[in-house]
Amino acid sequence: MNPEHPVISIERKRKMAAHPGNPGAHRIVKIRRAVQVGTFLLFVLFFAMTTSGLQHVGWIPKNLFMSMDFLNTLKNSIASHHVSIPALGPGLLILLLTLVGGRIFCGWICPLGTTIDIADRYLFRRGKPFYNPKRSETHLFRNWKFIYLLAGLGAIVFGVDILAYGDPLSLITRTFTWVVYGPVAYIWNGLIGLGEQIGIARVLNRGIGLDTASWYIPKLVYYGTLPALLMFVGLIALSSYQERFWCRNLCPYGALLGLISRISILRHYINQHECIHCVKCENLSRMGAYDNMERQADHPATHDITECIQCFRCETICPPDVIQISVTPPVLEEGRGDQPAPLPPMNVGRRRILQGIGVGVLLGTAAKSGASNYLGPLKGYPRNNKAVRPPGALPERQFLSACTRCAECMKVCPTNALQPAVFETGMEGIWTPILVPAIGPCAERCTACGDICPTGAIRPFTWQDKRYKLRLGLASVNQNTCIAHNGGRDCVVCAEVCPYSAVVFRDVYDDTLPKDPAYPISDPGNRGRRKRVPTVDEKLCTGCGICEFQCPVLPEHAIVVYTLQEDRQYRPPKQNASDGIARPGWNRRKETGKDAEYKDIKERFQRRIDLESGGGVGEE
Repeated sequence: MNPEHPVISIERKRKMAAHPGNPGAHRIVKIRRAVQVGTFLLFVLFFAMTTSGLQHVGWIPKNLFMSMDFLNTLKNSIASHHVSIPALGPGLLILLLTLVGGRIFCGWICPLGTTIDIADRYLFRRGKPFYNPKRSETHLFRNWKFIYLLAGLGAIVFGVDILAYGDPLSLITRTFTWVVYGPVAYIWNGLIGLGEQIGIARVLNRGIGLDTASWYIPKLVYYGTLPALLMFVGLIALSSYQERFWCRNLCPYGALLGLISRISILRHYINQHECIHCVKCENLSRMGAYDNMERQADHPATHDITECIQCFRCETICPPDVIQISVTPPVLEEGRGDQPAPLPPMNVGRRRILQGIGVGVLLGTAAKSGASNYLGPLKGYPRNNKAVRPPGALPERQFLSACTRCAECMKVCPTNALQPAVFETGMEGIWTPILVPAIGPCAERCTACGDICPTGAIRPFTWQDKRYKLRLGLASVNQNTCIAHNGGRDCVVCAEVCPYSAVVFRDVYDDTLPKDPAYPISDPGNRGRRKRVPTVDEKLCTGCGICEFQCPVLPEHAIVVYTLQEDRQYRPPKQNASDGIARPGWNRRKETGKDAEYKDIKERFQRRIDLESGGGVGEE
């Protein structure tokens, strides 16, 4: 630092106090805030559109934000050996943006970062409910995000994804799906219902022809809401201790972008000759990126581009306007170019690097060695063979590695059937999607989960893939509880609702039933009669679960879908790298060639259906 204190006139001091920084920096801050609000509203809009079944409106895919997660693309490619082609475009765009401007994504685009900033403004600033005048500026926890990143990469080698729980885009999408959407839907639908009761809906209908009945939105419920809520509340509460604590110290995507930022070209320049050492930049930096700015500092002043999110606050609060953020060195009055503020060294340490990788390896091996984990396609999950995956899912081991637990597939499911796994799939499968037919079936023509998945854990599929090739599982009839089996009473619900004609009724002889129900079975000659009972044709059943959903037997349904004979092998539709940004003609492209591909199978299935319906009632 320059030991000489610059002489400042009283007039300039007044000017610096009234108008710190420069007008250009203040304009950039306004632009940044507008971009933050705009991208956050776009995130909310896409979220709302996918939950209301409008994911195919327009060419822009509604999983655009999740596709921007370059960390997901990287780790999932390593673990599952499967690259999500559409995610390459947005991911490489963020990578290029980082190479140019550093962690601009964190400060300008990330919806979780914007949420934290909004909470900070209305909860933790001066005069707000949880204002803390002594928020810490310690760097003690700064390396935790790098250790978390290393541990996650160490675990992902074993196919165990621990980064998915802290990834910012997965976290905010998951929170909005499980925690925010449900209450909003109840409040919104309640207001519409109130309007109908007090007559507002009738007035709108008669006056301008509005039908408020179409304004209702589906109510979605999920397991695991409370843990997600507590995690999100804790994440926000950490800002009371330190501004943007999550982004500074814990975010694994921020750690990755921070490492890339060290070679970015947008830098901070400090005119050391004009600096008055007010240390405002150091004390008020949103990410604590400045160090050694005081006059008597033992080390040179530094700016850590690894931590900086390019919020431009430092340039706007600098009284003498000696900080300039630029891709080219500013020219000083002497006619020479300044040098960017030096980077501090990375102090992660070899020992911590090895510890982080070691923790990841330990977690990966511990999760893999659990007795409740996946044991292969024949045995499945030993504790629960009802862990049915969505159609289009990768083979299980690859699926566990590729799924980022973002809940995108869950919020687009029109029947609310996709739920986060808790203990059904062992430690390594927590919060991955499973089909719960008791809540809802897999709709016959729905392909939403394959279209929305940002990582390719659920590959795109067509309704014909689901009908003729994919098998989620196999329905099985419990003869002990089935109404038709147990007592011989008529019940044909499962056969009536099955869209695939997979449930067939057959006549069987039962000598435990009275021939004439009007008389007891103990009467001579009154023993034994035929009854019609349901059976499942394993060739036609897709495991959609509608039979289980509609079965009137409670509390445990008499027909249940298990992961028996599941089949995940099929030919996914061809995708392009540009599909992550725009998908023109996507539905048409998906269906191209499918009629010819399944022509023989269609004919074979139809012959089987005709055979079952024409001569399927027989004696066993």
